[in-house]
Amino acid sequence: MLSGPMRIAIAKKLVSAVGGSELQARLLAAHLAQRGHDVTLAGMRPPWDRPGTADRDGFDLRLVPSRGGRAGAALDALLPVALADEGALAEALAGHDVIHCIAREWAAPLERAARRGGAAFVETPLVHPGQRFSGGAAGDLARYRRDDAVIALTEWEATWYRERGVERAHVTGVGPAVLPLPPADPDPATILFVGRKERYKGYHALRRAAPLVWAERPDARFVAIGQRAWHDRFSRGRADPRWVEPGVVDERAKAEAYRRATVLAMPSDHETFGHTYLEAWAMGRPVIAGDIPPLREVVREGIDGLHAANEPRAIARAVLRIIDDPAGARRMGEAGRVRLLERFTWPVIAERTERVYLAALSVVRR
Repeated sequence: MLSGPMRIAIAKKLVSAVGGSELQARLLAAHLAQRGHDVTLAGMRPPWDRPGTADRDGFDLRLVPSRGGRAGAALDALLPVALADEGALAEALAGHDVIHCIAREWAAPLERAARRGGAAFVETPLVHPGQRFSGGAAGDLARYRRDDAVIALTEWEATWYRERGVERAHVTGVGPAVLPLPPADPDPATILFVGRKERYKGYHALRRAAPLVWAERPDARFVAIGQRAWHDRFSRGRADPRWVEPGVVDERAKAEAYRRATVLAMPSDHETFGHTYLEAWAMGRPVIAGDIPPLREVVREGIDGLHAANEPRAIARAVLRIIDDPAGARRMGEAGRVRLLERFTWPVIAERTERVYLAALSVVRR
């Protein structure tokens, strides 16, 4: 067992400031560094510009090339493959006590590097049971059983692993990724979506719910922030000025959108946690989450948000319930903010993760 700072490598294929798991890796690295650890964030040398990729916040940054150069990097970024240059990756990870793989990316070469170097191998799989390439395949489960620690974000997820023979499953939760702004009253009847504009996240159903909402509240305004899915790039958007599509925005614009929103709506079919709910709570806003087990654990029905199936009528009902009751919306948003401050700040998450690393090291060195 270590008595001093740990040498920690956190690995995520893409390490920009765009995307939930990418920000998760960066913020975890930064807060572990603040706790005095020697932290490296390892990722792929990207094939195209991505905001914030080169940023450092107290940690070392190692960008590793892919086999096949720029073309290999593009395939690595878009497909569930592992094309990292293993020699360069092993060099970037050498000498660390812990190697932490986030989102199963490069899991095989990362595990090999950890075993060769005598490091503890920790994984945050971010499984989406039932979804393609979700992390529930036989090979994935066999690796989780070998891992020195598996980090789940909810108790539901940890139970999912344990039921499949994964003995060393731990729960840390996750923190928000939003700039703090002074409090302000929300705009009336403004519904915000933040995330990849994928069908499973409820984006398409929210678009179809908008006319149902406008039938009763023609003043309602929808704002959808995030990157479009690659297969959705050529589809026609909604031709209505009350539906606004800013695309990918900077952190200040995102925070301002939360502050102006009445409610965040991301009724996902598949999530491990849904960090955007935390971002909304940070601004005191209620949320509409998907009606699935992990999100029923994160969001408390009628207390800090509502749940809705990923279909237009259910979403429209939830939206109308919130925007038609401003006092109730304020109460739910404030309850969410209190829950965030009590359980899901990054200093708390970093401390929980540190304890997982120590447990993993005890497995390696016993």
